[in-house]
Amino acid sequence: MKKVFLTLVFFFAMMCYGQDLSDFRLLLQKGENSETATKTLIATSQEAYTKTKKPIYEAFFAVGNFFMAKHAVNPLSKYSYFNKGKKALENALKKDPNNLEIRFMRFISQEQTPAFLGYNKDLKSDKTFILAEYKKSKDEDLIKRIKMHLKL
Repeated sequence: MKKVFLTLVFFFAMMCYGQDLSDFRLLLQKGENSETATKTLIATSQEAYTKTKKPIYEAFFAVGNFFMAKHAVNPLSKYSYFNKGKKALENALKKDPNNLEIRFMRFISQEQTPAFLGYNKDLKSDKTFILAEYKKSKDEDLIKRIKMHLKL
């Protein structure tokens, strides 16, 4: 009975805290056009970051905030979400500057941010980094996404 209980606890913990990055990537994909998916992305990435302190989850949280800025109607809310996302993404990069996926998220975010917000200073350096590093990655899904986005 003790083994069964421990197995169930372990399984539950893996389901709650060990979510695969592909789950977060799927929420990213949906979140751009769905406020509901964006709210789920923010909540799950915030929870994952709180539990693990892994910068990748902070980066997903950041992009979720960028999407909320897109979904918000009030200009002040838009700007607030944008700043929250920008701060979280830059914090994630400070903690893990060589993380290919985080750099890719910043590249796409800066690429899509309106120029008047001035959040585009790292486009060249991020693209150079991504092009130099993506072939070394063992994450086939991430490589596929990079190739699709950069049309490689």
